[in-house]
Order: sequence, then C-alpha cells, then structure tokens
Amino acid sequence: MKNLPWLSFLPLGLVAAVALWLSRTPALAGTGLSALTLAIGLGMLAGNLLPKHWLKPLAPGVGLARQHFLRLGVALYGLRLTFGAVMALGVAGVAVPLLMLAGTLLVGLWLGTKVLGLSGREALVISAGSAVCGAAAAIAVASVVRSDEHETAVAVATVVVFGTLGMFLYPALYELALQHWAVNAHLFGIFTGATLHEVAQVIAAGQMVNPTVADAAVVAKMVRVLALAPLLLLIATFPQQDNEASADKPAAGKPSLMKSVPWFALGFIVVMAIHSAGWVPADWKPALMTFDDWLLACAMLAIGLNTRLGDLLRAGRRPMMLAGMLFVFLISVGALLCWVVA
Repeated sequence: MKNLPWLSFLPLGLVAAVALWLSRTPALAGTGLSALTLAIGLGMLAGNLLPKHWLKPLAPGVGLARQHFLRLGVALYGLRLTFGAVMALGVAGVAVPLLMLAGTLLVGLWLGTKVLGLSGREALVISAGSAVCGAAAAIAVASVVRSDEHETAVAVATVVVFGTLGMFLYPALYELALQHWAVNAHLFGIFTGATLHEVAQVIAAGQMVNPTVADAAVVAKMVRVLALAPLLLLIATFPQQDNEASADKPAAGKPSLMKSVPWFALGFIVVMAIHSAGWVPADWKPALMTFDDWLLACAMLAIGLNTRLGDLLRAGRRPMMLAGMLFVFLISVGALLCWVVA
C-alpha cells in the first residue's frame, strides 16, 4: 500500500512529460503555451469529461503531485533566481505584495460581512485564499479559525475559479498594455506575483509572457507566501468569531500553526542561496530545470483533474461573488500601486 501513491502517479507523470515535450516542439514553442498551461488544460478536460470511476484509482497520485511535488517544484524554482534578482525588485517588490495582501484581507472581510452577509469566519478564509497564496492559505487559515469542511471547500473552489482565470488573463493583459503603454516587464512581474492566487498559477502566467516577468513574479509571490506564518499567528491571537457555530470543533493551537508554515518557501530561499553562491555546476542546471518544469507540470495536471465544474457551481453564489469582487480589486488596485511606484 505504501507504493500505491507512486503507482497511481505513473499515468500523471507520463502525461506531464508529454506536455513538457509538446511545449518545446517547434509548433508550440513560440505560442506562449508552457508545459504548465498544457498540463492544467489536459487535466481539466479529463476531470470534466471522463467518468469519475476511471479517475478514482489516480487519487493517491493526484494527492502526491498536488502536495509534495508542487512544494518541491516551487523550492527548486530558486535555481532560476539569485539574491541579485531579489535586490533588483527594490522596495516595490516587497511593498506592493504586502500592501495588496493587507488590503485584500481588509476589503474581503468588509465586503463579505457587511455587503454579502457571510460569517466573519467564511469571509476571512475566502479572503485569505485571494490575498496570500491560494488554496494553501485558505486551508491554513481555516485550520486556525476552525472553519468547517464545506466552508473550506468553497474557499478553495473560489481560488481555483479566479486563479485559473487570472492565469490565462494576465498574459492577455500584458499584450493589451503593450499596445497602449510602455509596460515594464519587470514591474508587470511584480504585479503578477502580488495579485495572482496560487504559486503555480503565478509561475505559469509568468512563463506565458517571458522569463523576466516570470522571475520577478515568483520573487514577489514568495513575499506573500512568507507572510503566511506571521498572519496565522496574528489571527490566532484574536478571539474567534461565530463561537456558537464552532464550539464543537477542536481548538486551534500550535500543531495547526506549525503544520501550516510554508516550508517550501524556505526551501526556495535555500535553493536560491545555493544558486547565488555559484555552487550549482553549470552543466547540471538544464537537467535540474527540466526536472523542475516536470514537477510543476505534474502539479498543474493534478490541479486540473480536481477542477470539476459541477463542484464549482455548487460552491454558492455569495462566496463566488466575494471572490469575484476581490479578483477585480486585486487587478485594479494592484495595477494602480505598480503605476504609482513605477
């Protein structure tokens, strides 16, 4: 049984390898369709068109790819960056992501509770998914505020919907902006990392534009990811709302916080430090980066397989409205902040 996740992962690994190969063929290499984009597209098609009983045996492998392979892939992405690249982001590369994180949480709480009538707990979990790092943040915050499974699932669904939409929309926004303004690729990368939901979505969107955008986007995104741990500690210090609805749930404490610490973000920094020190042999880098692309493609394929349109339609109107409002807030206010610091 211990080998079952690896055995059930084999079909996913093969499809991800095919997506990686296709993305590098002459027919697709110049289209902006990266292996990550192809992988999530194939996953969404299979997840919505194939019978569920065909996909059920793949569930352990899907979980392996979504959790462990995604984290390892994000950590190894540090091979593409150096601390010099981080310094090149300047104050804007840190200030814009943190301001967007705080603003999204505050606006989300206000809109969710005062305008849409959601509970404070549900509004916070949905807002955290948009503000920090997608599903991982939503699940982590849910564990601290003792959100129930339905609320957590709804929050994750909103991230999937609007994060995936943003992943395809941002490259189009870049092309549109190029036609009307002199857009700085470096600054657009900061905008992408400061406003798009999931780490994998940020990487995919950046790669669909160009390497400069992708590199700046990942560094800006990691600023938001690294803010997750202190955010969880801050939330845990405040009295929990909706006590009557959560009185039967176990109290949150240190175990939940410790499990929620984004260790893959620390791994990203360690790998980037090793790369910055010049300790990675030049002839190893192409193979390592190809391996990293494959890991991320596996994760995107797994995410696509779990993106069921029926589940998203059942998520509820008000949570989706809140996530949609936050999506508009992220794009509009994020663009305004980047314009101010330009």
